[in-house]
Order: sequence, then structure tokens, then C-alpha cells
Amino acid sequence: MATTKTAPDMQDLSAQIEALKADISAITSTLTEMGTARKDAAVSSAREQAEHLKAEGTRQLEMAQATAEDYGAQAADAIRRQPAAAVGMAVAAGFLAGLLTGRK
Repeated sequence: MATTKTAPDMQDLSAQIEALKADISAITSTLTEMGTARKDAAVSSAREQAEHLKAEGTRQLEMAQATAEDYGAQAADAIRRQPAAAVGMAVAAGFLAGLLTGRK
């Protein structure tokens, strides 16, 4: 009688092991898909952020260029209006630069 009881138990255990293998395979597939989806989302987010930062950097560069052009135009206008003062400031700046870099 012991042999008849173990035979169905062995078949039940084999069936349960096969079911566990199938479940583990399904879980592995699900985790792989989730990992791929998260990776894709992270890559997409990083690309969007990079594009945003690139656009912001370009905008800041254009603003800096416009500001530099404005300051250059203001300096040129100031030199045209008061050429003697501009020459005096240039001489003073040269003298100070000479004092700072001169040997002692």
C-alpha cells in the first residue's frame, strides 16, 4: 500500500515542480519587461533633460552675446562723444597695468 501512495505523491510533486518552473519563468519575463521599460523611460527622460539644457544654454549664450554687443556699442558711442576722456582712461589703465606687472 505504501507504493501506491507514493506514486501519486511523486506525480503531484512533479506537477508542482513544473508549475513552479513555469511561474518562475513568467516572473523572470515580467521582471525583464519591467526593467526594459524603466530603462527606456530613464533614457527618454535623460534625452529630454539634455535637450532642455541644450536649449537653455543656447538661449543664455545668445543673451550674453547680445549684452556684449550692447556694451561694445555703448563703449564705442562713449569714445565718439568724449575721445579725450577715452584716451586718458586708456593711458591710466596702461600705467596701472605697467605698475602691476613691472619688476621691482
